[in-house]
Order: sequence, then C-alpha cells, then structure tokens
Amino acid sequence: MKLRVVITGRRLLYAALAVPLLALGVGWSGLVSIAASSGHYAPVGWFLHWTMQNAVATQSIGIAVPDGVSLSDPLLVRRGAGHFQSNCAACHGAPGQPQSAAMRAMTPPPPPLDGAAEKWRDRELFWIVQHGIKYSGMPAWASQDRPDEVWAMVAFLKTLPQLDTAAWRDLAYGAAWPGGGTPGDFPSALADCSRCHGRDGAGAGAAGTVPVIAGQPEAYLLSALRAFATGERESGIMQPAASIHTDARLTELARWYAGQPLPAGTADALVPPPAGVAAGSEGHARLPRGSVAQERELEVRLSDQTVHVASAYGPPYEAEGLAALGRDLAERGLPERKIPACESCHGAAARAKGVPYPYLSGQPEWYIATQLQLWKDGKRAGTAHAHVMSPIAITMTQEQIDAVALWYAQQPAGR
Repeated sequence: MKLRVVITGRRLLYAALAVPLLALGVGWSGLVSIAASSGHYAPVGWFLHWTMQNAVATQSIGIAVPDGVSLSDPLLVRRGAGHFQSNCAACHGAPGQPQSAAMRAMTPPPPPLDGAAEKWRDRELFWIVQHGIKYSGMPAWASQDRPDEVWAMVAFLKTLPQLDTAAWRDLAYGAAWPGGGTPGDFPSALADCSRCHGRDGAGAGAAGTVPVIAGQPEAYLLSALRAFATGERESGIMQPAASIHTDARLTELARWYAGQPLPAGTADALVPPPAGVAAGSEGHARLPRGSVAQERELEVRLSDQTVHVASAYGPPYEAEGLAALGRDLAERGLPERKIPACESCHGAAARAKGVPYPYLSGQPEWYIATQLQLWKDGKRAGTAHAHVMSPIAITMTQEQIDAVALWYAQQPAGR
C-alpha cells in the first residue's frame, strides 16, 4: 500500500501558517528553558558564537585606527584603564581581581579579556566596545559619538595581557588605591574620580592623560557634571561616572576640585611633530574629522595632508608656525570669520569677572582639539553657555583647531 501525498497550493498555505503557530504554541507553553543555570547545548552555543564572530567581522569592515594614533601610547592606555575598572572589571575580571562566581554563572559568561587582543582585530575590538553584543549582557558604549574614547579602551585591551597585578593597580587606581569610604559617600566618590583625575585634579599618571580640572570655576564643573549625569553632554566615560551620584554629591565634587591649586609644569614642550603628522596629534586619539567640516570647507589634498585653501600657515605642519597661528587666534581672533579671541572669555582677566568659563591653558592638546571638533560637528552641548561656542567652532578650519589646541597646551595651567 502506497501513501500518496498531493501537494497543493492550499496545503502549502496551511503548512506555512502551521510553522509560526507551532512556534507560538511552544513559546506559550512555557516549556522552553530560559534558565541561565542550564547553559546552552554545545551545538547551540557554537552556533551563536559563530554567528556573533561573523557579524562582528563583517560589520567592522571600514573601521581603522585613526591616522597618527598609536594603540601602544601609554597615555591612551591609561585613559582606558580607569573606565575599565569602574565599568568592566566586575564582569570580566582584571589582574589580581578574578571574576566572581555570580559572573561565571551568567549565560553566556563574560569572557576574561586577557587574551582578547589575540582573538580579535583592532577594528573588531572597536566595534564590540562601541556597539556591545545583544543577548549577552555586554552593553554598548554610553555615547556613540565619542570614538576617541572607544579607541582608548581598545588600546587598554591590547595592553591588558602584559599587565601584572601591580601594573594593573597603578594604571586603574594610581594613588587612589585602595579606595576608601562607604559606596555613595564623598570619600568613595572622590576616590572614584581620583583614578583618572587625581585628588588634586591635575590628573593621575603622566601629564596630558586627562584634562586638568584643578582650579576650574566651581559653577562650570558642576554644570559639566550635571550635563554628563543627564546625558546632555556625551561621553562614554564621564556619563556612567557622573550618573551614579546625587546632585548634592556632584556639588561636593565640583567644590573640591575647584578649590585645588593650579598645577605647575603642565605645559607641553614645543617639539616638532613626526614627518607627515599634524602637529600635536602624535599618539593621541582624537575624533575623526566630522562630516560638517567636509561640507562647509573648501579643501585641497597636499602631501597626504588636508589643508584649507585659505589657511594662514599651510603644509608642512610645523610646530612653531602652527603655535604662532594659535596664539593669534587666541589673543586676537579672526573677526572676518566670526572667530573672537579665545582669551576674551577663557583668559584670566575674563574669568576674574566671575563668568564661569573654563581655563584652556595647560590643557592637553588632544582634549582641546577633540572638544572643538565636537562643537564643530554639533555634538557638544549640555552646559549653560553651550550656545556660545557652537557658532564659533563651526567656522573654524581644521588647521585653526590644531593651532589653538597646540598653543594652549604649551601655556602654564590657568594662565
């Protein structure tokens, strides 16, 4: 006896409807195990990980380390270390800090990252850190507009396998190790900030690692902290750090750092940059040049450098000439391009009048250049006077941004 099956259009339609109904029925039954305690069957775990690897490899195509950036730069590595301790080590562990049993009980468990640099290419590490991984507990970077911060984390991850416990603690904690106080109180909050900024606000580690906040106006510091806490000002490092504190605690932190004396000897030396690299950009991860700049500027390509046709000091980028241009812009401005003198607001005389503008002198070159680029691209906001800088930065050429950043980095802090 033969069983004869006739395939008709109606039967195909019924079969097509039966598949999703069967899936809904299985889901409705509650019999599917979603328990982390059961883990994945080996074939399922392999398939999910294989799919994730392929997705990261494909979707990271086109990402490259920015020109002039070295992922072995110790300043870049340190910028990522403090954030790793605050936001990543609890899940992934760190040298001398093994993963807890609770983290190992996750499905999938967060992998130790001491071998991440060997398993992933630089662009893939960048993609994972910036975008996170769905269904794994791995979050995205808190800001999608700060690739400079993501590259700092990539630099740290590439260095992590080389760190012993002592080197790790020095990078992640500095003088703040061991932390003190009860979680949430002022000593604990200050210790958390001190990992990167130091208790004195001059920065932990070598000069130029982080912006100098010692002696900045209290009103400005509080405004910035509040903007980070609410997400109005974007930073994947500062948003998580500020958002865990109450407004009263942020006020205490702003008052503390505003009351610290200005650091001495923070100015960068005037040294020529490597051949073919824009002055001041060596070794520091800055934002890639934004789309606004490309739309609003007439540019020419010369000797592998992008230079505005109306630049005052064209290629090659020589440190002395660029710094001289920066001084002119800072002290006199460029009225025909609606660029006022930076010192008219950020200089000591202007700040003495009580206007809560931050001082720029002695700040790291990479930091000033990055902030100006954020203003230029319309991605910097949150503080009370944000509207003042937006129309100024958007008219600046890239050379002018480099020049102002370089000159201010060479000045004594708080000048």
